[in-house]
Order: sequence, then structure tokens, then C-alpha cells
Amino acid sequence: MQHWQKERYLMVYHYGENKPLPLSYDFVTDARQYKEEALQRPIPTLILHGRNDEVIPIQASRDFAQQRPWVELIELDSDHGLGDVMTEIWQTIQLFCQLP
Repeated sequence: MQHWQKERYLMVYHYGENKPLPLSYDFVTDARQYKEEALQRPIPTLILHGRNDEVIPIQASRDFAQQRPWVELIELDSDHGLGDVMTEIWQTIQLFCQLP
């Protein structure tokens, strides 16, 4: 974090662009101005997270979902890209969208 703050940018791999892109430290500065309790809304939320995610630990999503009863976490046997579980993802989304 200190290196990122000093250098102002951190190269982060962007899966959509398939290449590293610079992420400004302003991202962190902006995020700090919001109080988490003010951001919580009981909106039905679905998180699909790979158990073998090499970028974001699965525990981060577990912790997030545990504190929010309106969040449904689905753990998938995949990595960060989730490219090998697309059929399961679409089935899960369809079921989630059918909820009353």
C-alpha cells in the first residue's frame, strides 16, 4: 500500500482487457470517504466466487456475506477468472433471478 501511495499507480491485471492497466491510488482515497454502514442496503445480492481464487481470497467473500443476510454466496470450484464454470454460473444466476 505504501508503494502504491508513493508511486500513485499500481499495475493491476484487468481480465476484461486481458492486460495489466494502471489503477490510481485515488481509488483508495475515494473509498475511504464512505462509511460502510451507510453503504449497506438489503438488496438481494449474489456473489459467485472461486474457491481457488488467486487474486481475492474466498474468505473475503465469506466475511462479507456473513455480515449481510441479503447476500447469497456461491462458492465455485474455480479460480479468479471463473472461465471453466460458465454453465454453472448462468444456471445459478437464472435461479437467483427467479426468487420472489
